[in-house]
Amino acid sequence: MNRGCSASVYENLKRLIQRLGGFPRARYMDEYPGLALYDGGVDDAYENYALRDPGHFAKTEKFSEEFEKSAKFGFDFFSRAGRPHIWPLFPGVPDEAGNVLKRLGAERGEDFYAMSADIAGTEPALKHDDVKTGESPLEETEARAWAESAWRGFGSDESAPESFIAFALGMAERREFSLFHLSGRATGMLFAAGETCGVYYISTLPEFRGRGLGGAVVDMLKARAAERGFGKVTLLATPSGRALYLKHGFADLGTVKIYRSG
Repeated sequence: MNRGCSASVYENLKRLIQRLGGFPRARYMDEYPGLALYDGGVDDAYENYALRDPGHFAKTEKFSEEFEKSAKFGFDFFSRAGRPHIWPLFPGVPDEAGNVLKRLGAERGEDFYAMSADIAGTEPALKHDDVKTGESPLEETEARAWAESAWRGFGSDESAPESFIAFALGMAERREFSLFHLSGRATGMLFAAGETCGVYYISTLPEFRGRGLGGAVVDMLKARAAERGFGKVTLLATPSGRALYLKHGFADLGTVKIYRSG
């Protein structure tokens, strides 16, 4: 797949980390050309991003040298806080970028998938007693419950750290975020910015998996995006989540290579 197909996924993710970078405990920097850095204050690599603009550099003889300079800048940004992080390399970033990151100590992770779904004409979201949250602003107790459910839904046996709860509280105050919390069992989040609308944080607690709850949240988020006037939604899927999204109307736009550091 080409850069154009996945551009909307990249653009929404970049807008997201830029917005989150203004929250308490977070840091955001885009001073280096073509590179956006987000430290969410959470000691989980997949909450901290070094995001490379796939259209910034053409593949030239100097690409490796230029990319290495930017990568060292990014590594230094995260090392100040001792924070692990990931580098999602979208279609359009030359393969040599991955070789540079490995030379600097990053490890290749599982690929992610840029995906989107057309939602024009989607039926309005059903009202359901189990849906505890929706449009921001939300009560603090609801945001905290969302954070706990999302954190456990992604495989942690521990309570959500205060840094992640602060992240949820920040989203709860802003209308461009919609947090969904299905009775403490499944979560999701919608981020609307400009012409793009992205789906994030789809998770189900381990003891409730296999009951269609994740798919129900996906459908609710799609319906909410349609209600707000969007014609499509985007997401960045993990390998384990990809089948769910394909089942619920999403299509692959391209593979995003993931490199992890720390």
